[in-house]
Parts: sequence; C-alpha cells; structure tokens
Amino acid sequence: MPPASSVVTTASSASSSDISLPSSPSPSPQHSPDPYAFSSLDEINAAPPAKKKKPPNRGGTRARAWPNADEAVLLEAVAAYKEQHGRLPSRADLPAALAGRLPHINSEQAAKRLNALRQRYDGSVRRLRRGTVPVTDDDVRVFRLSKRIWEGVPKRTRRRPRAAPHHERRAFAELQQMYPCLAAEVEAIDARCGMPGFMRTAFQRIGDEQAAELEAQVKRQRLVQLKADARRAELKSLVLRTIVAGME
Repeated sequence: MPPASSVVTTASSASSSDISLPSSPSPSPQHSPDPYAFSSLDEINAAPPAKKKKPPNRGGTRARAWPNADEAVLLEAVAAYKEQHGRLPSRADLPAALAGRLPHINSEQAAKRLNALRQRYDGSVRRLRRGTVPVTDDDVRVFRLSKRIWEGVPKRTRRRPRAAPHHERRAFAELQQMYPCLAAEVEAIDARCGMPGFMRTAFQRIGDEQAAELEAQVKRQRLVQLKADARRAELKSLVLRTIVAGME
C-alpha cells in the first residue's frame, strides 16, 4: 500500500494541517485470503441477495395463528352449547354451535384449537394454585370462558389396550360345576367342530370374568328357546283341539 501523502478535506472544511498522520503507516496484519470477500462496492451490489432459510415444517401443514377475538368467539359458542344441551359439542356439532360466526374456520381446526385451549386452561389452573393469576384482559377473558366449559370436566386419557391375561389350565369338571350351561355348549361345539378335544382344552384356560359373561348369555338364549318351544307346543295343542272339535 503506498504511503499517504495528503489528506482530502471533508465537507466541514477541515485543513490538512489540523490532522496529524503518522510518519509511516502501520503495516496491515496479514490475513489469509477470504474466498467470499468482495474487492469492491460494485461487486457487493452485483451479488445476489442471500436466501433466508425457512424453518422446517414438522407438522405437515402450517398452524394458523388464532386471534384472541376468534378464540373468544369459539369459547363463547361452546359454553353456550354446553349450557343449552348439558354436554360438550362433538366435532360434528361444532358448525351448529358456531352458527356461522367463524366462517373461515372448519370443524377440524376448531376441534384442534379447543384441545389447545383445554391444555392452556389446565395449565392456568395449576399456576393459579401456586398464586399466579392471568395478567392481560384477554387472558382473563379466555380463562373465564374456559372455566365455564371445563370446570369439573375430567380430562380424557387414552387407555392402553390390556393384553388378554393368561390363565392356568383348570379341570373341565371344575368348570362344568361352575358354569354348567356354558360347559354343555362347549361340549356340543367340540363334538361338531371336527377336532375332538380342541374346544374343551381352550375352555379350560378361560378366565372367570369371561366365563361368567358367556354363561349368562347361554342361559338367556336357553330361556328364549324354552319360551319359543312352549309357544310352539301351545300352538300345536290349539290346532289339534280345533281339528278334533270340528270332527265331532
């Protein structure tokens, strides 16, 4: 870099004698050449603008930001529906509950927002127990509307399907004494299934709860059959008496 011999005066009319420069310029530190550095202002202006990275969309569809007014309208509609019908509206009932007040919202979006508002209400209740109250007017309004809807309503929990319990094999005679009607039905099915002993063996591992339920069903079916047989016998007797009376 050539040494500076003069200083260009600025717009404030400062003379070169007012500014003292070192006798020799300090050597610039040596830097490794930057492959991405621009050598002139023209190159910077000509360079294409850097592209902004978009945040990844992990939900498949971009979640719509709900205004506070829309949330209040949704909660008011659900609260009014509950007070009128005595229950919360299902997803299919949401359009009728809204009555066209949120035409840009479908039932699926409304149901998802209600789930989010329910979670927010549960969190507000927990914070309220610790002494933290809603701050803004919108938060207070949403909390009061949510309280009208979900106060005292237990939160739904997904139950995992229980695996069928494995029972030890019991003697057929023991089960026959406990569940006589069911045991007789099992013997009849076993005789017709073409695999002798298969149904008896499976019956020996049945649980008491399931066996008691099946025993009651078999008894009810037998009672229905007995009543039908009695009506059929009564009808046969009536027909026979009618024919005999006509012959006399």
